[in-house]
Amino acid sequence: MIDITLHLDSEGCLTGIDASGHSGSAEAGRDIICAAASSLLGTVSRTLDMEPHIRLEGLSEERGELHLRIARKDTRVCDWLKGVSAFTVVGLKDLAERYPDYCRIGIVNTESV
Repeated sequence: MIDITLHLDSEGCLTGIDASGHSGSAEAGRDIICAAASSLLGTVSRTLDMEPHIRLEGLSEERGELHLRIARKDTRVCDWLKGVSAFTVVGLKDLAERYPDYCRIGIVNTESV
């Protein structure tokens, strides 16, 4: 089971991502559910990392693990971050709804940073 928790502030902006596990729906290299989750999480991580007004802290010590904290260094990035956040939530919710036996998503509301 892939467990994903998205942390959102009161404005709907990501403040953190925690993901762990493997879907186990197929053998390694053929697991489309793991591939989809990895692709979405990797893309959002790299997108956030490219924005100079965002500070990322986190680790991915082994395959199937991601723990990321996101902090805005500037309020000018708020609308951009809302868009990235909405895209991430929709993509991961769709994955979890299509494959509920293999992927679970939770949303945690946090205080605005």
